[in-house]
Amino acid sequence: MILDNINPNDLYPTEKKGPSVLGTIEYSVQGSSEFEGAFIATSERIILNVDMNGEFYYRSIAYNEIESINYDGEKINFKFNIGPMPMKDIQKGDVETFIQFVSDKIDH
Repeated sequence: MILDNINPNDLYPTEKKGPSVLGTIEYSVQGSSEFEGAFIATSERIILNVDMNGEFYYRSIAYNEIESINYDGEKINFKFNIGPMPMKDIQKGDVETFIQFVSDKIDH
């Protein structure tokens, strides 16, 4: 399961793929709280791809749903209007580039 990429056909006609990060997302659902997943930033939104115990889960998150994002040296701390969704054990992706890209989108 490739989590940190997106099919170009799934993008909106004017949308461009930006930076992505792959790691362990902490989120309480179905009794489990850690899932391998990726946040993929685009010019229009964040795409969340997660491996939930072998089941592929996808969610599109608008930039106006993001309350805050920062990196504390170990975790990307994402806070959405539905609550926090931190990512730790980052395996792939340039965290600083990703944080800056998303920060620029939510500051407008």
